[in-house]
Amino acid sequence: MDSKKAIDLGAKIMDLQALMIAYATDGRTSDQPHAYRDLYAEVTLELEDAKYANPNPQKSLEVFSAFCKLQEMTTYASRRVYVANLYADILLDLKRIQRHAPSSKNWGKANDALTDELNPIRGQWLKAKNFIYSTTPDFENSVKESISAVESCLMVLLNEPNGTLGKIIKQANLDPDIERLVSQAYGATSNKAFVRHGGTIASSLTKAEAEFFLEFAAISVVYITKKLK
Repeated sequence: MDSKKAIDLGAKIMDLQALMIAYATDGRTSDQPHAYRDLYAEVTLELEDAKYANPNPQKSLEVFSAFCKLQEMTTYASRRVYVANLYADILLDLKRIQRHAPSSKNWGKANDALTDELNPIRGQWLKAKNFIYSTTPDFENSVKESISAVESCLMVLLNEPNGTLGKIIKQANLDPDIERLVSQAYGATSNKAFVRHGGTIASSLTKAEAEFFLEFAAISVVYITKKLK
């Protein structure tokens, strides 16, 4: 995606969010539901073309209004927070594209592999990158999302929704040496404080480690999908 398309898509997403906020707070009008449905369809198609998973399950404003009641979002502030968080990771990535900021070398290859039944993992995979390159980086959560994306691929492709990477990876029949590497990476993240478990001392993870796990997870996702899809 080039900078112009990133700007245009970002603007449409923000228009969609504005409709949601207006309808769920104090700015409701009769023409908003129709406008929202048209814009939602347009944004969804453009997100698919740009290889993002649409994180917004609210296909109509009426459904969104019912969802707010179901989730007991009784204040305008809580509804605004929900809407703001929906597209936060995508908008951040679009900003990065607009600024021609550097990105992970293999991240795009893995994202391209996350199609069909793996498409929902794209949201998780985007978080792994954003946690590194945001203005307030979170290296622990980046490592967690990176290795979790690999685990999610195995869970989906092996039809093991309740499995863990350590328990199900042998079912994948991967090259034994590669299987060992992936398992060791998964085990290594368990030993890092505040990654997959809690901790009692401050984390020593840096951008270098977070980028290492992001790249390792990327090539693992590409390999696993080629072997199992």
